[in-house]
Amino acid sequence: MNWNKGVIAAAGALLALAFVAQPQPRAISFQKDIQPIFTDSCVKCHGPKEQKAKLDLSDGKAYRALVNVPSAEVHSMMRVKPGDAEQSYLWLKLQHTAQKGDGMPKWWFWSRHLPQDQLTLIKAWIDGGAKE
Repeated sequence: MNWNKGVIAAAGALLALAFVAQPQPRAISFQKDIQPIFTDSCVKCHGPKEQKAKLDLSDGKAYRALVNVPSAEVHSMMRVKPGDAEQSYLWLKLQHTAQKGDGMPKWWFWSRHLPQDQLTLIKAWIDGGAKE
């Protein structure tokens, strides 16, 4: 009997160790991960000099301008609805599926898509609660 209890305890310990040893996903930082994307791709049209759609995505202003703020184009939608990228106007604009206006970001005379890794990061940030 004691031998079986020992085997079960050892197996349980190994199983617990396996779960602990799994790398935990890194929390997405708005400032470190998301803001640089906006700075590189969006601030030309949504920054200190020009705020198309009344949106300033410059450093220090972007988070407050996005999260739980109604869209200037579709007032019934939040620009970013924490926990729900599919109901966030920003996400729809980045996917080029918004009901108004062009997809974002703009590039010369047309819209372009952000690289997939950046889109994945933004979606994960929104779906993860859009934390600052």
